[in-house]
Amino acid sequence: MHPSHTPHREPEEVFLPLTPQRYAEFYSLEMDKFCKDIDFYKKNIEPASTVLELGCGTGRISRALSSTHTMFGLDLSLAMLQQAKQKQILEAGYVCMDMTQMAFQKLFDHIIIPYNTLNLLQSRDRTIDCLQQIRPLLSPHGSLLFQIYIVGKEMQERGDKKLFQFQMFSLPTGSGKLIKESIRSYNPEQEIITLEERYRIRPVTPHSCKEDLRHSLHLSGFSLEKWLSILKDAGFNRLSLYGGYDNRPFKEEHDSLLLVKASSS
Repeated sequence: MHPSHTPHREPEEVFLPLTPQRYAEFYSLEMDKFCKDIDFYKKNIEPASTVLELGCGTGRISRALSSTHTMFGLDLSLAMLQQAKQKQILEAGYVCMDMTQMAFQKLFDHIIIPYNTLNLLQSRDRTIDCLQQIRPLLSPHGSLLFQIYIVGKEMQERGDKKLFQFQMFSLPTGSGKLIKESIRSYNPEQEIITLEERYRIRPVTPHSCKEDLRHSLHLSGFSLEKWLSILKDAGFNRLSLYGGYDNRPFKEEHDSLLLVKASSS
């Protein structure tokens, strides 16, 4: 082929790895203003109780509840906890710890696991292990509250076909835009959701460089039936299932967001 007839190819996109510090920064930018789930936890925990939040991230829920409850937050990411401590208004106890290897010497009236954090454990065995460690940390009449993502018919039928979504956020002090691209696919044989998150930083200030960063997450993609089996095997026998933050009942035919209030007695 003559050189002049060589097909033109767009240069391949290059994404750098996302560091824990930048991820905590972007997570805070996206999630700190999200408050729909906070009302759910307020409705379902007793006033003036002691609450442990697993996967507390940058502390948005702990901050919202700290004026009326004694709050403790756990997260595996030190970068997330540093953000939480910088932003805290009232006193809350934060600890860097793996929620599958917890070591507490006290009981809690409620333990909450918000925003699909349990899905991050990926396997059935790790999830049961975590839930079994939670039970002895609850006071006699205590409860566990959590949000998980349920794989419904739509995602099962989509299979490994990728679902693309994007969001845009303003960077602090008006210095530019952050474009977040989420690419999701589901492996039904492994029951795993793969989520690739791409972050494109587009500054408006002179002499500032564009950045393209990304990381990937793998989450459990279990059915409702499997989640109920996991909870039973972990010793949680009393369950209330909700399909919305307003406490409406969960409807398997169209809900993928599942909120659970559970106790072992």
